[in-house]
This record gives sequence, structure tokens and C-alpha cells, in this order.
Amino acid sequence: MKFAIAQEIDLEASKKVHIIEKVSNLIKSFLSNKDYGDGLQHFYIGCICIRPRPGYEDWFKIRRPRYYKETTVESIDGSKKVLYGVYGYDIKPDYERFVYSSDEESERILAEEILKSLSHFDRLSKRVKNFDAKRFKRDLEHFLKTTFNLD
Repeated sequence: MKFAIAQEIDLEASKKVHIIEKVSNLIKSFLSNKDYGDGLQHFYIGCICIRPRPGYEDWFKIRRPRYYKETTVESIDGSKKVLYGVYGYDIKPDYERFVYSSDEESERILAEEILKSLSHFDRLSKRVKNFDAKRFKRDLEHFLKTTFNLD
């Protein structure tokens, strides 16, 4: 399974890019040798970390979860690739807590947000055939709790 955390961040939050990349790489490594079925082959989480400005709150809203049985993506160089079993959604950690906490605490905040977001898989299991959503969710919950010392 392919995994990544996509980032929508502002200049001030860019000092936490290494935290987002670290958490993303840890999860990616964990999922790389797991097999939950071929119904879900690509899993992406969008991390929105932009300071809310009065009047612009709607610009950076959390998008609802989306599953695509098949989708075509275009690279910067113009080449196209067909992806199968793509699922993604957004999380939005508390800006002040995430950006102004220590790196260790920011890791925990991001891991907690991802942990809370796994509830999206409860609805996905009804739509996606040949994917063990319950085992996936259970394994990832255990990984996040043990890796980031979450309660």
C-alpha cells in the first residue's frame, strides 16, 4: 500500500514540515509490508496547517473522504498514470498547538489527529470490497499508540 501525508501549510507552519514528513515516513514504512487486500492500494491524508484569518475560513476547509476505484493523475511533466483503489481525506490539527509546541509534542498532536481520523474507515468498509478495513484500522491504531506513546 502506498501512503503519504500531503501538506497544505503556511510560511509560519513550514518549520514543522520535518515533523509531518517524519510521521508520514514512519507510517509509510509500517504499511509497506502489510497486505490488507487490493481494494485499497493508495492512502493519502491531507494535513491542513494554515493560520485561520477572519473572512477566509472557508478557503481551507477539511474536504470529505473520497474513494476512487480508478483515477488518472497527471505529473508535472505531463505524463499520466492510472491509479486503482485510492482513498484520501484531510485532517486539520489545532494550528497554535501544533506550530508552537516542541517537536516531540507536535509529533504526538499529529499522531492523535491521524488516530481520530481513522473513524473514516468505518464507512469505507461498506464501499470497498477486498479490503480488510477493520484489521487495517486496528493495526494502524496500535502502531500510532505505541510509536507516539498515546493513551
